[in-house]
Amino acid sequence: MSKILIGNAEIIDGTGAPPFIGWMRIEGERIREISPSPLEREDADFVDAQGLTLAPGFIDAHAHSDLSLLAAPEAEGKISQGITSEISGNCGLSTFPISAEEVRGHLMEVYRNYGIPLEWNDFRTYSERLSDAGPSINAGFLCGHNTLRANVLGYGNHRGTKADRERECGLLREALEQGALGLSSGLLYVPGKFAPREELTELAAVLREFDAPYATHLRSEGDRLLESVTEAVEIAESSGIRLHLSHLKTAQARNWHKMDALLERIDQAGSGGLRVTADRYPYTSGQTSLSVVLPDPCGDLTDRQIQDLLSGSPAERKRLTEELIRQEIDWGKIILCTTRHPELKRYGGWNLREIGEDLSRDPAELCMECLTQDATGAMAAFQGLSPENLRRFLCLEYLCCGTDETARPCSERIGRSHPRGFGSFPRFIRLGLEIGIPLERIIRRLTRLPAEIFSLRERGELRPGYYADCVLFSREELRDCADFGNPHRYSEGIVSVYVNGELSFSGKRVCGRAGKILKK
Repeated sequence: MSKILIGNAEIIDGTGAPPFIGWMRIEGERIREISPSPLEREDADFVDAQGLTLAPGFIDAHAHSDLSLLAAPEAEGKISQGITSEISGNCGLSTFPISAEEVRGHLMEVYRNYGIPLEWNDFRTYSERLSDAGPSINAGFLCGHNTLRANVLGYGNHRGTKADRERECGLLREALEQGALGLSSGLLYVPGKFAPREELTELAAVLREFDAPYATHLRSEGDRLLESVTEAVEIAESSGIRLHLSHLKTAQARNWHKMDALLERIDQAGSGGLRVTADRYPYTSGQTSLSVVLPDPCGDLTDRQIQDLLSGSPAERKRLTEELIRQEIDWGKIILCTTRHPELKRYGGWNLREIGEDLSRDPAELCMECLTQDATGAMAAFQGLSPENLRRFLCLEYLCCGTDETARPCSERIGRSHPRGFGSFPRFIRLGLEIGIPLERIIRRLTRLPAEIFSLRERGELRPGYYADCVLFSREELRDCADFGNPHRYSEGIVSVYVNGELSFSGKRVCGRAGKILKK
């Protein structure tokens, strides 16, 4: 059994309590002892952490590493910023359950870059496969509503019957019994956008049986933001469950003014006894499929269907191109992050206006060409979020940090990340300190808070008996370095990361893979 003694560190334990200079002993996977006085070295490996801060390992409350942890289990982008655990299966998209071959085929297309065959049918077999891969970080998973619904009703606009909803509830119950942490929805996306409220309410009733949270990507984060939050609150209130709002934001400048009303609605729900929490990445550019720029009828189609439509119907492609031109989109605010398009893939990190100028092409036509060949793989960042509202979100005690990204290697062999995939947590801390939030309060929201939200037992705090997930960092040097030009750049100031008691990141390299599958 390995023994490690970390001494002379500034200890921030994750509870929000003030820091103190102290010592911590790790034995095997667990923290054995914490003391403000020097501890005997005995036969432990000694780490002199003078001048460094020791905190619980950061917990990424909103990740999408469902298959990337199989393709690149080192998870360099995550562990290099101090993340020791993450929650995937968000926005309604999980890689389980799979009871319909249409779902298997759809997921294989979505994750084609990773080259991983989807040979499992349920959460149990999926989690066994991931455990065998030996990820460097711990991973917990939500069951995605879009995946549930597609198994029963496919990807079309079908309301479904009571029997269909009972089948969905049965699949969710099975996933929760096997250890899934809760339910996520992605109500902006196909097929979740077709779900009536009663469908979500019935699924929420299943969550109540397990005291599991409901994490939702709202139907709208912009023009119908307030209505969408109200729907989510009413679903949770009627079911008596905990509500978690994914990547909380006010999208597009015309909706920035809704911040006060948004926070008031959340506060009202809290005053009524509803537990509402949220996550947010500390950037003003979001990232999603490039296809979201397309007008109707594309909003009701999967990316695969969009690609088939554009490639199979020149007339429809011409109509949609003309519509994009008429909309006078600011292409300078849309950054192409990744695509498999042979001519455009070298432009990762460029905005579409810049690409158009470089190729002497109209950005709308380039966008349409990219989607015609690669709607399923083209991802873009959209600059439409308010810096002032971001600062206000960062002050919320119920808001934690989520990267909204996959765990990626430093190379781009499985695709190119948004900078948040390598820099979210140091950036969250830096911006919080600039606002004036004490470091111990920031750390609580990166550790204990997400552990409570997702019921991660014996994690999220530095406490004797808890798992030894922890990060050593330099206050003075901590900063994010990733940007859209170089999104896979390590952050500065992260000295070492321990996962389940094993040194897993040190000297700017991954040196251990001790992650576990986190189950309820």
